[in-house]
Amino acid sequence: MSVTLTTVALTKIISPIFSDLYKEAKGAVREGLSRWSTNAGIKKASTALSRLEKVKTIWSPEEETSLRQFYYPSKLKAKVPYGEHETIIDATNIANLPDRNIVIEGIVGQGKSIFMRHLATSILCASPLETIPVFIELRTISSKRTLNDTVFLFLDSLGISGNQSTFDYLADSGRLTLLLDGFDEIPSDCVGDVIFQLGNIQTRHPDLKIIVSSRPRNHIQNTTGFQVLELVKFKETDYDPFISKLINSKTKRFDVVEALNDSPDNIKGIISTPLMLTLVVIVYQTEKEIPSTLSEFFEKLFGTVFTKHDRLKAGFNRQHFSGLSERKLKQLFDTFCFMVIQSGGTRSLDSNTFESAFDNAITYAPECKCDIESFRNDIVKVACLMVEEGFDTTTFLHKSILDYHAAAFVKNLPDSTAIEFYSSAFHNHRLWNNVIDFLKSIDSNRYYRYFVVKLLKKPVIQLSKALQNADKSVLVSYLDENFPNFTFDFENYELKTIGPFSNIGIEFYARIGDALTSSMPDGFDDGFDHSELDKAVKLSHRQVPTLTGQCITLRQYIEIFNPTTLWTELLELETELHHLCIKAQSEISREKTKEGLFKEFLIQAPDADVLDTFF
Repeated sequence: MSVTLTTVALTKIISPIFSDLYKEAKGAVREGLSRWSTNAGIKKASTALSRLEKVKTIWSPEEETSLRQFYYPSKLKAKVPYGEHETIIDATNIANLPDRNIVIEGIVGQGKSIFMRHLATSILCASPLETIPVFIELRTISSKRTLNDTVFLFLDSLGISGNQSTFDYLADSGRLTLLLDGFDEIPSDCVGDVIFQLGNIQTRHPDLKIIVSSRPRNHIQNTTGFQVLELVKFKETDYDPFISKLINSKTKRFDVVEALNDSPDNIKGIISTPLMLTLVVIVYQTEKEIPSTLSEFFEKLFGTVFTKHDRLKAGFNRQHFSGLSERKLKQLFDTFCFMVIQSGGTRSLDSNTFESAFDNAITYAPECKCDIESFRNDIVKVACLMVEEGFDTTTFLHKSILDYHAAAFVKNLPDSTAIEFYSSAFHNHRLWNNVIDFLKSIDSNRYYRYFVVKLLKKPVIQLSKALQNADKSVLVSYLDENFPNFTFDFENYELKTIGPFSNIGIEFYARIGDALTSSMPDGFDDGFDHSELDKAVKLSHRQVPTLTGQCITLRQYIEIFNPTTLWTELLELETELHHLCIKAQSEISREKTKEGLFKEFLIQAPDADVLDTFF
């Protein structure tokens, strides 16, 4: 990025392409682009585009920072079959990415949003400028605001008429790149509509480049037309160059890197993302040491970010707006985060959602009572764990903060209540999946006992039995039982719908559903035999007389097309979860052994009569 994205510089860069687009347009579209024919209109578009590189970070939450000042280049790798050599892709420039639509996949804190903004700015810094980045935060989608609406609003911000005809013209021109950030943050009831709209956009505009970011295991990864690329996790060799973007002093940087290299393996294991590395550095700078366990790290993190500014000022002790002690404020924040997720809230909260979660938190924890504005000020202005965006939105600095503190709330529940939570979370994985990921570490014994062994072990055993002899009829019976009335529905030999998917609120069955979906190309690619499909349809109707049209049952799909991808993915899923169940049983046995030893120690303790002889 050799060009500074100031409004003046960008105006010069984008003027040629904007002028060409205006001149080549006709009719109503040309009229909608009329502002791009003036210097003032292009300047407005430049101002809007220049904001793509401005972000607030946990390192500097009070003000926006230029991406160029701290960005450390990410690397990508293409997903390949097990055992094949991974191909690392240099992602410093969007031109290096494959020439097709892409899903950028990364775990929590891996810098997906920053990477997407980096791609947008790399487009703007290209010489000559070839496309215009349309950057959309998918978390802004709601039941009242569709994907198309958000795209049109972005075009409005560029000073032109944001409507279907304008978008169609720009998309067909080959001079637009659609960057969609945070597919996993789309409200669950909107995912289907977004998938449909994306499919429609791909069909209508085959030359439009679309890049979507998402956490793993979302519907977008199985959507036709997208190649999945994974963000590469950090290694120890990334510590120094990344930290050099945060700390100028070579001496201080050396101390931090030495401490990181000497940190315990379980801490080193989590330092695989930009967010985690940044948070560890923040904690180290305050504590002068790196905590030895994951739970200790997050516990220290709250206190660190809550008082980090004050500790740099001798003799200064900031008064909390809420009047609560740090312990009680954390208790209230943990409860608040749990209530946010419980109500279906996401990273960004409007005032009604914030107030509802706060009221529920105070009702549950009345000993932490304070007024809502004081709480908001403590979390936003003092702890900097949330930021205010616009007129009516308060946003968590990162979604992992929301997920971890909700997990901390569960960790402190009594066993009887925790059992109820784990049961609820098992049956609603989309709502609680990220919280469960944290509980694996901070509440591991109860996670293994009440989630894995009590709830997951039985369905894993059932899947193992269905796969153990590679018998298609046994697998079909298993799938029919768990996905009743499941069919592949065609129209003129073109696949239209599949389903219904049962029990997909449970992650285990959702992943089986994903395997069914991703296995389709093996049986139904462009060259499949129509006579085989006709045969499958005929046998399916004989099997289920109530079927109509070109429908295939699961039984006929598996028996006639024998999809190898489905077998492979189910075997991989079974292996993964079987090992998890073994580990869970081992951890529970170890805890029981410790409990037995403790009871023996109590029995061996001297009784009161013996102790009296010493006094």
